[in-house]
Amino acid sequence: MIAEHQSTETLVSHSEALLLNVDDYIPGRYARSKWLRQAGYQVIEAGTGHECLALIEAHNPALILLDVNLPDINGFDVCREIRNNPLSANATVLHFSASSIMAQHQVRGLDSGADGYIVEPVEPAVLIATVNAFLRARRAEEALRKSNEEMRWFSYRMGHDLNEPLRTISAFTHLLRSKLAGQPDPEIDVYLDFISASADRVRSFMDGLLKYLQASHEVSGAQLVEAETLLSKARANLAGAITVSRALITSDALPCVYADENLLHVFQNLISNAIKYSREGVPPQVHVSAEGDSRNWTFSVRDNGIGIEPEYSESIFRIFQRLHSSKIAGHGIGLALARRVVEVYGGRMWFESVPGAGSTFYFTIPRRDSVR
Repeated sequence: MIAEHQSTETLVSHSEALLLNVDDYIPGRYARSKWLRQAGYQVIEAGTGHECLALIEAHNPALILLDVNLPDINGFDVCREIRNNPLSANATVLHFSASSIMAQHQVRGLDSGADGYIVEPVEPAVLIATVNAFLRARRAEEALRKSNEEMRWFSYRMGHDLNEPLRTISAFTHLLRSKLAGQPDPEIDVYLDFISASADRVRSFMDGLLKYLQASHEVSGAQLVEAETLLSKARANLAGAITVSRALITSDALPCVYADENLLHVFQNLISNAIKYSREGVPPQVHVSAEGDSRNWTFSVRDNGIGIEPEYSESIFRIFQRLHSSKIAGHGIGLALARRVVEVYGGRMWFESVPGAGSTFYFTIPRRDSVR
């Protein structure tokens, strides 16, 4: 039985969560609601699928205990309606049944969008503990969602508030250079060059950091895109570095994949790194290819650069991690951004390397529309 005494802290915490108990069997519904109320929860009840959906519209409960066998609509279809409604899409749904207890019933319930499946009879303490656990998970998910929203707002404000003064510094540096042209002091140009270069470095850092923050959220606008088209855009964006380094960028035929424009950052950063970390006196050669199986496309970006020691297999993907300090320009964001984009797609990234002979970076993108 449920303990008679509940702490004040528990009651306050539970009272903030509204539960909807849906069951056409009145004695079972009554008992379940009584247990939940004794545990400190607010509970409303419904006896049919239509009543359930109406109460969701009116009250937006945090958790729904949903009987599979209802007189008007079966619980699986009710669950799908809940998930298709933006108001209730994030609600926690727990199916329960005393008759539909086979494994295939539980699989069907979870496939319909339920978060859990309870087979009756269930001990009151087990029911309460299960509800507590799912609501803890819900609170953690909501906290993460709120944190992501705050991060989006932070990245917007940072991009707006810091880029404005950087543009002002750059603009007035150019004006000052023009006004002081012809001055006898040669150090003036040196000072102005330092100011311009520093502003450019900060702006470049800001741009990379904003891209990383934006890529750390869910994919927006994902669709079938031509990887070859994005690779061509990456080549165009890197045209200056390719020309100066005399790099040769080649590729096999690349597939269409389910992604968004962020895939451009993956190609661009991997090729840019291959150019930066080339061997002295050896023009960079980069080859991009892809192979597919029933689940994924696996892309490879192979270079002939200086290579990477195996002990850096994980640290190289950490944001702000740089292996060569200030010897080579960069901020330690490119590889972290590339891997994060791939992970948001539901794929993974890794590399193989022979120090002194080059590296091959691999990443996968799911073939089916399973991007998170």
